[in-house]
Amino acid sequence: MKYPKIDTVWKRDENNKNKIIEGDFSKPEFDNIKKWLITEKIDGTNIRITYDGTTVTFDGRGDDAQMPVHLYRALQSIFPLELFQSVFAASPERPAPGRIILYGEGYGAKINGGGLYRDDNGFILFDVWIDGFWLNRENIEDIAKKLSIPVVPTLGTMTLEEAVALVKTNPKSEISNKPRVAEGIVARSYPIMLFRNGGDPIMWKLKVKDYK
Repeated sequence: MKYPKIDTVWKRDENNKNKIIEGDFSKPEFDNIKKWLITEKIDGTNIRITYDGTTVTFDGRGDDAQMPVHLYRALQSIFPLELFQSVFAASPERPAPGRIILYGEGYGAKINGGGLYRDDNGFILFDVWIDGFWLNRENIEDIAKKLSIPVVPTLGTMTLEEAVALVKTNPKSEISNKPRVAEGIVARSYPIMLFRNGGDPIMWKLKVKDYK
C-alpha cells in the first residue's frame, strides 16, 4: 500500500510543467477547506515500513523502488523487530494491531540534498496507517515518541492563503543541522478529511522552487 500521491495545490502549465498557475486549483476540494495543518516537506526519499505482527519490511514508495544500501542498513538499525513487538504488544485495554504502516522520509547524506540535514542517514515520520485508519497528528506524535524517532515538524494551522505566503518567504528548515531553506510544505486538511477515491487523505504540497 504505497503512500498516496500528493498533488501541488495549483495546476501546472501544460507547456511548462515547472510553472504553476496560481489560483487554478489542481483539485476542487482544495478550494473548499478552510483550515490546513502545515508540515515541513523533507527532501529525501519516500519510505514505508510495514509491521504485521511477526515481520518488519522496508520499502520505497512503490514495490519496485530501489533503496540505497546505506539507507536500508540504517533502517534495520533504527527499527529492530523487537522494538515493534514491544511498542505494539497487546494489552488488557487494547488488542495488538493486525497491520501497521509507517510512512516517512529517508533522509541524510547521499540522499538528494540531504547532506545539509545530517551527516548520516535517518528516518522521519509523517503519517501512520493502522488497520484501515489514518491517524491524526496527536497519535502520530505518540507513536514517534514510543519508537524514539523524529516526526516532521508542524508549522501551524493556517488558511491556504497563509500557507502560500509562508512558502514565498523562503522559510528555513526546522530539522537541518546546517542552514538551508526548506524544500517546501505539505498541507493536510484539518481535521482529517478523505477523497472519495478509496479514502486517501486530502492534502497538497507546495515547494519553494515553485516560486522561483
